[in-house]
Amino acid sequence: MKPSYLIPLIGLFALISCEKPNADDPDITKLYGNYELSNINWHGTSVDLNNDGSGYWNLLYEFQNKLGYYEPDYTAVVQPGIVYSHTEPYSNYSTSFNVTIPYPHYTMVDGKWKCLEIKSLKTTIRATDNSIRLHVNCCHIFPGFNDPDDPFLSSIQDVSLVVDSYDDNKFKIGVHCTLPFDFNEEQTLNENYLYYEFIKE
Repeated sequence: MKPSYLIPLIGLFALISCEKPNADDPDITKLYGNYELSNINWHGTSVDLNNDGSGYWNLLYEFQNKLGYYEPDYTAVVQPGIVYSHTEPYSNYSTSFNVTIPYPHYTMVDGKWKCLEIKSLKTTIRATDNSIRLHVNCCHIFPGFNDPDDPFLSSIQDVSLVVDSYDDNKFKIGVHCTLPFDFNEEQTLNENYLYYEFIKE
C-alpha cells in the first residue's frame, strides 16, 4: 500500500502534466505583423499581361511593368479580429489577414481583352482555429462580383488563404479567377488560381 502522503503528490504531478502546453500546438499569433508583396504566380496557362508576345506564370515582372502598379500599396497586416455569426447572436475571436493586392484591369480592344492598367483590391480574410488548415486553400470568402466590364473581377469565384507553416513568416492569398489567354490569334478565358505571396517585413 502506498503511503497516504504520496497520493496528493501523484495528483499534483498529473495536474501539472495535463496543463503543460504542447510544443506542437499551432500558434497562429506567430503570423501577426506587417507584410509586403513578394511574388505573384498564375497556375493556369501562361499569360502575357504586357503584350510583349511572351506568356509567363510568374507574373510579378509583368505586373510591375504596367501603368497603375504602385508597389507601396501592396501590403498586408495580420492581427487579431472577430468573426460574427450570421445565424447566432455571438462572435468568435479570429486572425484577420488584411491585404491589398494588385489585379489586371482588362478592356475590350479590337474584339479582345487587353490589360491596360493595374488596379488595387482590398479585402480581409478571417481565420479561426476551426477554419485554418496548413498547406491547403482555406478560410474561403465568396465575393460574388458581377461586373461585365471587368472580366477579372466578374470571374472571381473565391478568395482563400494558404499558410504552409506558422514559422515561415509568409503566406499566400489565392484568387480563383480567369485570365485571357491568346493563342494563334484566338483568345480564351483560362480559369485557375492566381497566388499572391506576402513575406513579413
